[in-house]
Amino acid sequence: MTSSSIEAPVPAAALGERRANVAPAALQVNDSDAFPLAIKNVTKRWRKGQAAVLDNLDLALAPGTLTWVGGRNGAGKTTMLRIAAGLIEPEQGCAEVWGVSARENRLRYQALVSFLPAGDRGLYARLTVRRQLEFCARISMMPHSQVHRSVEEAIDAFDLRELADRRVDRMSMGQRQRLRIAMTFLPRPETVLLDEPLTSLDGEGTALLLQAVGQLLSRDGVVLWCSPSSEDVDLTFDTHWLIDRGRLTPL
Repeated sequence: MTSSSIEAPVPAAALGERRANVAPAALQVNDSDAFPLAIKNVTKRWRKGQAAVLDNLDLALAPGTLTWVGGRNGAGKTTMLRIAAGLIEPEQGCAEVWGVSARENRLRYQALVSFLPAGDRGLYARLTVRRQLEFCARISMMPHSQVHRSVEEAIDAFDLRELADRRVDRMSMGQRQRLRIAMTFLPRPETVLLDEPLTSLDGEGTALLLQAVGQLLSRDGVVLWCSPSSEDVDLTFDTHWLIDRGRLTPL
């Protein structure tokens, strides 16, 4: 694999502590196995001849780090996340998790990454909370022997016990968002991608999300968090980035 220079953040301090931004350290990357997520030289256009949505974008996240990316609507945040999740392919470059490329081994790659898209996607109206989580566990290739315990743990972790047998179409938007977050963390991924995760959440739901993020970081996992403003999030981010016209700028 050829060498490329990409940015990686310094590991975070305790989540509850506020501190000054940590400047990203430029690392010479010879082996992307060192990173739980590396977006390398990615360019994406939706149509030939159009301006690039992502323009030769590089970003690498070191273990145990929390990264925020902001930008206006249409700046490329969601496209970047969808490529990082292995859902769409760039025309140039690649996304890798611990050296596994989405292009070369999509099933293996997607088993290592968990993505919470913006909006209300990924839910089936007639399934109950428990059935939705069971379905999520199975499509994440979780061993059958672990499904029941993992689902019940997720129900408790995200305070869904009273809703466990309620159908999705009979839940509020905030309850649905809490369920979607539970689905995101259910497989115990090492790499989590969050697109405006606080949408519709109340204070309790937000606290449960931040607790899940903290637990993931304590296991040396990584979180890439995209939202309009980092000031709305009571977290200490390792690095802040702004995406504009498909390029990332550290803040």
